Amino acid sequence: MRLEMGTFPVERITFGPETCYADGHLQVDKDAVAEAVHADPRIASVDLEVAYPGESARIWPVRDVIEPRIKVEGPGVIYPGTAGRAITTVGEGRTHRLSGMGITEVSSVNWHDAGGDFVEVYLDMSGPWSDLIPLSQLIHLCAVVEPDPGLGNEAQNDAVHKAALVVNDQVAAATRHLTPPQQEVFELREVDPGLPKVIYIWCVHSPQAMSGSPTAFCTTTYGLTQLTPPWFLHPNEILDGALTGPYRTAFAMSWTVANNPMLLDLYRRHGVDWNFLGVIALRTEWTTQHEKQLMANQTAKLAKFLGAQGAMVTWDAGGNEFIEVVRTIQACEQLGIKTVFLTSEDDATEAAPTMLEPLPEANAIVSTSFFKTRTLEVPDLPPVDRVIGLQHKDIGPLRDQRVPAAGQLPPPPRHDDHYGFTTMSCIEY
Repeated sequence: MRLEMGTFPVERITFGPETCYADGHLQVDKDAVAEAVHADPRIASVDLEVAYPGESARIWPVRDVIEPRIKVEGPGVIYPGTAGRAITTVGEGRTHRLSGMGITEVSSVNWHDAGGDFVEVYLDMSGPWSDLIPLSQLIHLCAVVEPDPGLGNEAQNDAVHKAALVVNDQVAAATRHLTPPQQEVFELREVDPGLPKVIYIWCVHSPQAMSGSPTAFCTTTYGLTQLTPPWFLHPNEILDGALTGPYRTAFAMSWTVANNPMLLDLYRRHGVDWNFLGVIALRTEWTTQHEKQLMANQTAKLAKFLGAQGAMVTWDAGGNEFIEVVRTIQACEQLGIKTVFLTSEDDATEAAPTMLEPLPEANAIVSTSFFKTRTLEVPDLPPVDRVIGLQHKDIGPLRDQRVPAAGQLPPPPRHDDHYGFTTMSCIEY
């Protein structure tokens, strides 16, 4: 697979009579985009707003941040399989992206009918929370969408995410016939056979066990969120959005997946430091130890069959999902595949381990710091001048206290830097 990625940097977004791009300026025809979104009869309302880094603004609640991308040449559609889009295999031809910005999906819809685990992510464009979140350094074109309240949560989720993807398609199409100011070619070309062969094992949460549904809101693989055996993906498929979608933490959304520095570093050093074989995507949150160990064994077996001598392992969740992740590391090591694990840590209260199951085989770990904001001692966030989205926020474990969203708020509970975006990482051998 050979993929040309054309980049169009965005420095300013305004609303105007047509959607077009020139010299870092993205102009958006707000009425035309809203009309395209309203083509779906499930949408009750949509509005577009812009927020800039450093602005006294809060976006709440944030379900996803999408980097505008479009297939210009080659098969398929960007972000395939999601919200009814074609599932044609992607990763070839030419893709255009608008860098430095995100389409931000804002809606009150809960993420599955089973209840609980509400969407708690919000973005501050200035202040102590924005300093920790790479998404706050983007210019945000916010799609504030509310679906028909008579629909169930899953239908509402599908409608809202489809609306955000419609905004993506409308905006990114402005670059279709333009020559990109920046271009990079991604291809797993043949390299020196003496270079070590490295695989990326990317562990991705599935909500199926807790939601009871195979289609609940979550990061998808070609549109699927359900528990499946491990997938082998060419990294170009991920650059075209085959692994994408909304999530409950700021570090596993569409933008962060597409811009994962771990994936890009592995790819750009292909043929220099190693032979990058590709990506194994492993769905996590299996419910029994039997299933977890089976997935670990099968993932390690697939890596071995591909010829891997080393593996980089990341994950995007917390709790029992850790078991199949660390057991995968153990299974790889037992097959002679050296692993490096990139992970955030739990707080070591009362001498508890910061890893749920600290197996001896997991002996090369890069820590991205603690995932709980209270452990990081992130202070309460100051009031803001403007809120994009809901004007009130429910706080507390029982969600029984409503406060103005513009006021002083505690930070979201989780930091969860899954891929090494921030400068808080450390390594100990």
